Amino acid sequence: MQEITLEAVLEAKERLASLQAELRRAHRLPVVSFTVNIPGAVKDSPDIQQLLRGAVDRFRALALDAGFSILEERFMYMSTGPAAILAAAGEADTLKQSAIAIEESGLYARLFDIDVFDAEGRQISRSKMGYTDRTCFLCAEPAVLCRRSSKHTSQELKQNVDERLTSFKAAATGHWPETVWNLGSWAVEAMLMEAACTPSPGLVDRDNSGAHNDMDFFTFLMSSSALAGSMFRCADAGYKHSGSPQELLPVLRYIGKDGEKQMLQATGGVNTQKGLMFLLGILTAAAAFALKQSGTADANKVLDVTAAMTQGIVARELTPLHQKLPTELTAGEKLYIKYGVTGIRGEVEAGIPSIRNQGLPIFKKALERGLSLNDTLVHTLMSLMTVVEDTTILNRHDMQVLLDVKSQAKRVMDSGGMLTETGRVQISALDDEFIKRNISPGGVADLLAATYFLYLVENYNK
Repeated sequence: MQEITLEAVLEAKERLASLQAELRRAHRLPVVSFTVNIPGAVKDSPDIQQLLRGAVDRFRALALDAGFSILEERFMYMSTGPAAILAAAGEADTLKQSAIAIEESGLYARLFDIDVFDAEGRQISRSKMGYTDRTCFLCAEPAVLCRRSSKHTSQELKQNVDERLTSFKAAATGHWPETVWNLGSWAVEAMLMEAACTPSPGLVDRDNSGAHNDMDFFTFLMSSSALAGSMFRCADAGYKHSGSPQELLPVLRYIGKDGEKQMLQATGGVNTQKGLMFLLGILTAAAAFALKQSGTADANKVLDVTAAMTQGIVARELTPLHQKLPTELTAGEKLYIKYGVTGIRGEVEAGIPSIRNQGLPIFKKALERGLSLNDTLVHTLMSLMTVVEDTTILNRHDMQVLLDVKSQAKRVMDSGGMLTETGRVQISALDDEFIKRNISPGGVADLLAATYFLYLVENYNK
């Protein structure tokens, strides 16, 4: 352990002041100085350096929100502790408010000091901004008084510093904003709800594997877990995006490719939720983008952003398919050539009318009527089945089977769906029939998950 001498301390202060002056002269702007406040002999370590970088990262985020820019950053790594100097284009008082917000942000924040100097070199004090001086690590007394009187032992101070550093390590694991955490969690929850609601005619649920022989309920749990990271990444991408919504889609496609690999690895090569990943990834990013822009986002706003994000996707990706050979087409692309069905691309470009006009209103009404969450999900599933051009059904069968499914679902809903005993019996019987006929309304299931996700977004705003 290197001993910290008085000479080293004085030299570090001189270097810091010299660098502050250099940045002020170069940019003629206020500067923000970050230093660590670590009592004891050890002033520098990988953890302490990470602590300082964490404070600078927080300041960058606040700068972005407040609308001021950082023109230059300099870092210094010395035995007396790391430091950072930033030249920032903003009012010095506003910069100090941001600095104080960071200093007051948590247990670990007491371990660093953030000083702000205006363009003339005058330091902006906490008292000028209406705040008291920072208190002692261990008590409510002014820090300067405790330090002068040696009120606390070195061992007490070391234990306190260690505790604060530990709290920083814990806090550093949650680097996403609350909005991103919420949206990512809700997307995963929506995936799980799709698989959990029972009975789901022809689909994997808690009772059976539906019209599938390559997956079951546990496959869906593994798939959803594998896709969780992708959902958080989509939310983060939407939250950070500053361009037009349409410019966000290519970013999501790269995230989706990574997610697909993770999903297939988790399921042993079974495609359980590729379509849902595309749909929920777009919605999650759209919700994050809308919330960052305005602070609130109901379902209509999220769907409007979704439409803007995917504008022109049908013309770009489906219209040119007529020029391709049949062997070059995916299953969904072949359906477009044969039936003119635009599938999920057409849905998202139109702002997902099946959810806006059917799924979400039915979901809300079912809850208001007193149905449980499970029964509300099943009820909404059957309602969506009456209107959706399900490409999963078309891929396995033909247009006549799809029309039969829609007609059967309509009879169920006309009988009351999950709101009546007759409807419940019909849904159970439909599950048996779909399994026998190998009918899986997978596209409808994806839209059910998206409906539930949007309900969570709206409910959060309340």
